[in-house]
This record gives sequence, structure tokens and C-alpha cells, in this order.
Amino acid sequence: MYKLKRAVTLKDAVMINLGAIIGAGIFVIIGIASAEAGSSIILSIIISAIVALFTGLSFSEIAVHIAKEGGIYEFAKDAWTPFMGFLGGILWTFGTTIAAAAVAISLISYVNITLGIVLPPILSATLVILIFSFINMLGIKNSARTVTIFVIINILVLLAFVVFGIHALNTSNLLDFMPNGINGMLLGAALIFFAFTGFSRITTISDEIKEPKKTIPKAILLSILISAILYVSVATVAVGILGPSALADSTAPLSLAISKIGNPWLLLFVSLGGITATAGVVFTGILGVSRVFFAMARDNELPKKLSYINKFSTPTYAIAFSTFFAIIFLLFLSFKEIVESSNTFVLTGYIVINIAALIFWKKETAGKRKTLYEKIFPIIPILGVISILMILIYIIWSTILVFLAVSIISVLYYLYRKDVEKKAVPRHSAVREFGKSREKLK
Repeated sequence: MYKLKRAVTLKDAVMINLGAIIGAGIFVIIGIASAEAGSSIILSIIISAIVALFTGLSFSEIAVHIAKEGGIYEFAKDAWTPFMGFLGGILWTFGTTIAAAAVAISLISYVNITLGIVLPPILSATLVILIFSFINMLGIKNSARTVTIFVIINILVLLAFVVFGIHALNTSNLLDFMPNGINGMLLGAALIFFAFTGFSRITTISDEIKEPKKTIPKAILLSILISAILYVSVATVAVGILGPSALADSTAPLSLAISKIGNPWLLLFVSLGGITATAGVVFTGILGVSRVFFAMARDNELPKKLSYINKFSTPTYAIAFSTFFAIIFLLFLSFKEIVESSNTFVLTGYIVINIAALIFWKKETAGKRKTLYEKIFPIIPILGVISILMILIYIIWSTILVFLAVSIISVLYYLYRKDVEKKAVPRHSAVREFGKSREKLK
């Protein structure tokens, strides 16, 4: 019987997270967010990074003790209840899947711009998803290598954009800082958060990470820090070159901004970055969602067949299942609607993980809190929930019907599996366990 292999190093983990983070957010959504925030998009990015940091610290606190495949699902199930783990996992997978579908279409748009061709978007995006799914099935190490190539190109492109673009920056474009006031800036933060949602991707493959107790927290914090610095730098230069209005009107804002410099090779390089960045998000989206489906199937939350592991130590059927849903979502909604829907689901899932971290802290660390951080830790998940609600309120109303429909169907499905099919869900998954808090469960 084949098993998951522990092959992902800290470098691989950071690259996988950066591959999930640096994508459509900076290459596409910066334009959409600028329409609302104006040049205060810079503050919007910082706010989004802080929100991500609070939740990232909550993930890290649980990961130190519970390092198991399945991310939000496993973490919330162990720290809170199986039902909340299931609900959080479903919300996260739904949001991540529709994001991967949206970004796959953006990838084709960048290919068309770069090569000067017109590929059919839906058919081409479907082919991209199928190719990435196949690579995912060939093993986590191959997946990590593929993502690393994407990330290196992405970072080089963004650095080139900043270095060459700063000379064309017009400071007058930055003067009208908050044209739509604080509300516009916060709506910009709500939209640009799409660019940070990948920071938890590494938690979905915990069983495949070397020294997960140390690696997962470091990978989460490093990836948020690196991406935030890149985003603020790129946004400052992009708004400075074009101005918020011109940036907002473009479907490829960074390519448009760099075209003002008049260097065709640099334009080609930036357009290539658009391809690799969106490719990384699609690739890691399939990777993460498939691992959550795998974990759920292992615990009888989904059909057991999805927990099958192939000879490359990857969950073949779970990857295929994730691919199917990503392709289905290609047919629905506009890009902005997809962004708002994705953010609503993922952010709600992050509320679950923040509350789970608070419960876990109270339950598992009682009488063991020695450092100042351990004593004041509850402030972090509380601020995480408050900050998420602050930006959720700007986007949830446009997606409330879809959100309620998915939530209700998920609850009904959970009750059906539990009460009608009598599928027992283990309180703690029967997999390798790590951390001192797990010893009593062995």
C-alpha cells in the first residue's frame, strides 16, 4: 500500500506558498482594486497583509501541534469539532477552486497578449488545468520543482518591473491618495486580499513536509512577508506610472504600465511573468484542494475512494475530483464576481481557523504558558476575526446567495453522511501525529 512521502523542505514550502500567493492578485486584481482605492491601494495591500498575518499566526499555532494533511479541515476538526472542520474545509476548497478556475482564464489572457494570438479561453483554460493535474499526480517533489520555477520567474519579473519602472514613476499620480475615502480603501483591501489567500496552502500538505512543526509556521510567515514587500513595491510603481484610473481600466495592468517605458523586451518579460504567476496559482490550487479532499475521504467525510494513494505517493482520485470542479467553475460568473465569491468563502474559512486557534490555546496550553507570546496569544485570533469581518462586510452582500446555498448544502450533506449513512467521523485522524499535544492521543 502506497503512502504519502515526507519530501518537502522549508525552501519548497515557501516556494509552494509563494506560488499560491503571487498570481492574479498582483498581475490582474491590482487594477480592479485600484478602481476602488485609487493610489491608497498601497494601504489596501498593507491592511490585507496584516489580516493574512493574524490568520497565519493562528494557523502556525495549531500547526506546531497538529501537522496533518488537510489544512483548515484537519486543523479545525482537531482543535474545535469535526463539523466545524468539515464546514471550514468545504468553504476553503470551494473558494480556492473557483479562484483557480478564474486564474486559469487570466493565464490564457496573458498568453494571448504575450504571443499576439487569440486562444479560446474556456477550452484553453480547461487544457491548462488538465495538464497541471497530470503533473500533480507525478509526486509532490515534481510539483515543488514546477512551482519553484514559476516562483523564481515571478520574483525576477516583479523585481525587474520595480527597478526599470521606478524611473518612469510620476509622483503626481500618487497625490490623490484616497479618492473614494476610507470605504474605497477598505473595499480595495477586500479585493486585493485575493492576492494573499494562498498563504495557508502549505498546511494542506502537512504529511508531506519535513519537520512540519518548524517548517509550516516559518513558511507561512516568510511567504506573507516576501509577498507583501513585493506587492507594495509593485503597486507604488504601477500607480506612479499610470495613475489609478488607467490601471483600473486594464485587464493586464502591469503589462500596460511597463509598455510606457518603451522597452519591448521588458514588456515581453513582464507578460511572461503574468503567465507563470497565474500558472502557479492554478497549479497550487489543484494541489491544495486535492489534499483537503483526500483528508476528508480518509475520515469518511467524502467517498473513501478519494483517499487512494498512487505509486508516486499522491492522491490520484482526489486530484481528479479537484480538477473536475475547477473545470465546472470555468463556466460561471465574471472575473470580479469570482474574486468576491472566492474571498468570501476563504475568509469565512479563516474565521473558523481563528476561532479554532483560540479554543485550542485555551484547551491545550492551560497551565503551560510560560512566554509572553503564549500568554497574550488570544489577542491574535481575536484581531484575526475582527479584521476579516471588517473586510468581509464590503464583499459578502454581492455573494450572499451563493455563500448561503453552499453552506446549507454542505450542512445537509454532513448530516446525511452522519445520520443516514451512519459514516463515523474520527475525532482525530488515524495518521502520523506530531507535537507534544498529540502524545496523549497515541
